[in-house]
Amino acid sequence: MPPSEFAKSWPTLLAATIGVGLGTTGMMFYAFGQFVGPLSAAQHWTRGAVSGGMLSYSFGTVLIYPFIGRAVDRFGGRAVALLAQLGLAIGFLLISAVPRNIFVFYAAFFAMSLLGAGTSPIVWTRAVARHFVRRRGLALGIMLSGTGLAAVLAPLVVGNAIAAFGWRGAFHTLAAIEIVIGLPATYALLQDGHGSTAAAALSGDTLRQALHRFDFWRVVAAILLIATGLAGLIVHLPVLLQDRGYSHAHTAFMLGFFGYAVIAGRLLLGFLVDRFSAAIVGAVFVSAAALACLLLAFGGAVFPAILLVGACAGAEVDLLAFLVSRLFGLLHYAQIYGWAMSAFVLGAGLGPVIAGTIHDVAGTYAPALYLFAVASVGAGMLVFSLRQGLAEARARQEAKIF
Repeated sequence: MPPSEFAKSWPTLLAATIGVGLGTTGMMFYAFGQFVGPLSAAQHWTRGAVSGGMLSYSFGTVLIYPFIGRAVDRFGGRAVALLAQLGLAIGFLLISAVPRNIFVFYAAFFAMSLLGAGTSPIVWTRAVARHFVRRRGLALGIMLSGTGLAAVLAPLVVGNAIAAFGWRGAFHTLAAIEIVIGLPATYALLQDGHGSTAAAALSGDTLRQALHRFDFWRVVAAILLIATGLAGLIVHLPVLLQDRGYSHAHTAFMLGFFGYAVIAGRLLLGFLVDRFSAAIVGAVFVSAAALACLLLAFGGAVFPAILLVGACAGAEVDLLAFLVSRLFGLLHYAQIYGWAMSAFVLGAGLGPVIAGTIHDVAGTYAPALYLFAVASVGAGMLVFSLRQGLAEARARQEAKIF
C-alpha cells in the first residue's frame, strides 16, 4: 500500500503550520489588539488612529500580493518564504523604533507589509495544496491551525512582553521569534515541489481566465465582507472587554480560549468540506459570525460569543484556499490566490479602523457590531451561491483521481 498523503508530506505540513502561525496573518494579526491600549496611552493616539496601522499594512499587502503570487509560481515558495521571514523580523524592528508621529507609524507598517508579505498563506497553502488532493480540506485546516496557535499564544507572549519590556520591547520579541523559530523550520522542512498531485496539480485556470469568471468575484466579495467584520471584532475584542470591566488578566485568559476555537473551526471546516458541499458548509460558518456580533452588541453571553468568533475566524482563510484551489485549480494557484488575498487583507485593514472610528464617535462598539453582522450574512449568501461551480469542480477532480 502506498504511503498516505499525511505520512509522505508531514514535513511540509509542519513547516507550513509554523510559517503561517508566525506570519503576517498569524502572530502579528492576533498580537495587534494587545498593542492598541499601550500605544494609545504612550503615544497619545486615539484607538482609531492606532488601528490605522493595520489599514496601512493592508494597503501594502493589497499592492504586493499579486506580485508575491507570481514570484511563488515562478521561483517556488521556499525561497520567497525565507526572504520574507527575514523581512518580517526587520519590519517588527522598524515599528519598534517609531517616534511619536502617527504617519511614521503608518509608514513602518506599510514597510512591514512589503517586507513580510511572503509569510502570508499564499506560500503555505500552495505548498500544502500541491501535496494533498483527497484530504486537501483537512490538510489546509491543520496547516492554518497555526494561526489558531498564534491566537492562543499571542495574547500571552505579547501581553507579558509589554508588561516586562514595554510595547517597543514586545516588537523586539516578535522579531526574535521569527528569526529563531520561523526561519529554521522553513529551511529544514518545507518541500515546495509538485508532491503527489502530478497532473492534477498542473491543471487549472490562468490568472486571466480566473479574472473573467463571475465565481472569482463572488469569492473576492465574500472574503472582503467576512474579513472586514472578523478583523474589526478580533482587533478590538481586548479593549471591548476591558471597557466592560474585565481585567487584563481575565481578558488574556478568555482570548486564549478564542485561539482554541480558531483551531477547532479550522479542523472542523477542513473535515467537512472534504465530505460535503463546501458552499453550504462555508456559508454556515461565515454567517455564524452574525450571531456572535449580536451577542456582543446586546452585552451578554460574552464567552460564547468569543468562542463563536474564533470558530468563524478559523474558517475564513482555510475556506478561501479551498475555494480557489477547487474552482480554479493549481496551475496558477499562487497568482489567483494572491489577488483574492488582497481582498482579504483590505478587509482586515478596514475592519479595525471602522470599529475604532465608530467607537471614537459613538462611544460604543454596538453600531459596528450591527454592521459586521450584516456583512457576515452577506458573505454567507455569496459563498452559498458558489455551490454549482464547486460541484462541477469536484466532479472533474474525482474523475482525474479515479
